[in-house]
Amino acid sequence: MTTTGPGTVPPLPEACASWCRAQPPTVMVADEYVEVDLDLWHDRFALHGIDLLLRGGGPDGETTDTGTAYLRRSDLWAAGRRARGSLEEAVTALYMCAAWLSAHPTRSGITRRFPDFRVPRRRDGSRWQHTSADGFPLVLYEVVDLVDSPGEALNLLKYGAPWGRGAGGVPDLGYPLASLYLSSLAMAWSDQWIVPVDPAGVGTLIHAGWTEVDSFSRLTPRRFERYQEVVHTWAAQSGVDPLVVEMWLVRAWHERCALNSPWAASIQVPRGRRSP
Repeated sequence: MTTTGPGTVPPLPEACASWCRAQPPTVMVADEYVEVDLDLWHDRFALHGIDLLLRGGGPDGETTDTGTAYLRRSDLWAAGRRARGSLEEAVTALYMCAAWLSAHPTRSGITRRFPDFRVPRRRDGSRWQHTSADGFPLVLYEVVDLVDSPGEALNLLKYGAPWGRGAGGVPDLGYPLASLYLSSLAMAWSDQWIVPVDPAGVGTLIHAGWTEVDSFSRLTPRRFERYQEVVHTWAAQSGVDPLVVEMWLVRAWHERCALNSPWAASIQVPRGRRSP
């Protein structure tokens, strides 16, 4: 592992460049899908008094709002485009991101507990100033106007203010979900990519010599901006989209963990694919 000083970009791993260049660019990212139990999500919505409906792709390619459905990254992008229409659409887009993230086999950020993104009332029973009648924070909708500044946008979602002292009254989305939501918004409403962040991907960057953080728990909105710079730089050097590099970061972490596990000897490399 080659270490670098603060504020520098570690050298692009050859394995990253080779894998990324061999992939069909945006198509592969757009088609990254998970299977989601829509009935389970809707039952949870009803139990918590949330009036929302999620939709996904059915087995024959039709759109469905019942049973098991396929959610693709491109579905999140479409939801991000609709999010500018209203707070309800923004909340729906956020829950679609949560459903996709919770069902993904190699990503984290959503606990087993149902994620309720409403802000609890104050002790006197009143609502926070910047929440809807249903209790959802208005920043979920307002953040669309900040997607050209990823650090400010993430700070708004996390602390209720673009920069500086937080205004309070916002739920803790966590970096994986907040960044995936921003990435979906940016696909429709920004000229730049916002790359989602995952603990596995940050682990790969640290292994490659990135010294901005020593663990995922030390991430901040400003360090999130630096993370964007590193991934964008590697993408430019590889000649691919930044989202492809992010997929490699997550993939590489899990492959390395599998090879270092006690069961690594039993793992077979598929034909036609070289061992890392």
